[in-house]
Amino acid sequence: MEAKKIDIWVIALTVLLYGVVNLFILLPKDYFFENMIMLSMLFAIGVLSYFSGIVIALGMAAVAIFFYGSYVMYGNVVLGNGVESHVYYWMVLLPAIAVIAATIGGKIRVMQDENMKMKQEYSDYVTVDQNTGLDNVKVFYGVLNQYMGLSRRYKLPLSLMMVNVMYFDDIRGIVGQERMRDLLKSIGKQIVNCTRTEDCSYMLEDGRTFAVVLVGDVEGAQVVKKRLKESIRQMNLDNAVKSVAIKLELRIGIAQYTEEIQDVIGMRKAAEKDMEYDV
Repeated sequence: MEAKKIDIWVIALTVLLYGVVNLFILLPKDYFFENMIMLSMLFAIGVLSYFSGIVIALGMAAVAIFFYGSYVMYGNVVLGNGVESHVYYWMVLLPAIAVIAATIGGKIRVMQDENMKMKQEYSDYVTVDQNTGLDNVKVFYGVLNQYMGLSRRYKLPLSLMMVNVMYFDDIRGIVGQERMRDLLKSIGKQIVNCTRTEDCSYMLEDGRTFAVVLVGDVEGAQVVKKRLKESIRQMNLDNAVKSVAIKLELRIGIAQYTEEIQDVIGMRKAAEKDMEYDV
């Protein structure tokens, strides 16, 4: 509905500007310089009004009318010039353009604000990474916290594996952004294939690091790590211009949950610390 209102106001502005241009052409040439100044002022007020509110727009139009009216009055009283019909046209057109332009600008800004708000709300509720199809970091922390609670209560072994793509920026520079998204999706599939149904895989906020919550001890996680590295090692990439074989390398860190780990952040930090020793 708001978009239709904007369309109506835009049509009204277009029709009015069309009339202004035709009026300018038909006005007497004796007042060409005066009318040129008013036409320029009209468009300037229209542009400025678009970026301001109704009150400011009317204020600018009032100031312009005041100075123009003072000029016309001086010519009439002091110089004895008559008041021509085009003077009344400019007096009406200035506030009309100001109001219409300010209204259109205000409605467009409202729509932009609503659009930004909707995008923000959408991003707050999105739980799936668009590149890999895996759950994102918002789900990761919630699920990890639940698994840690179950491990603490039932004494079940629990491990967290962090997977980072080495030389990520260099590879992206070679193959491009689109091919890099395909690469991340392939790595995500390999991670899912190398883990069990009860294990959970995630793409974290940096867009290059995966997290895998494994139901098992660190020895079982090491088996998954070895299997994953072997499956990734054979993957090659093709550049759009020439064939470029790139040996993918993953840096993987593993941490097993213990009573010393207080929360999900501590669990993640423990896995990231172990990742530093994977060379």
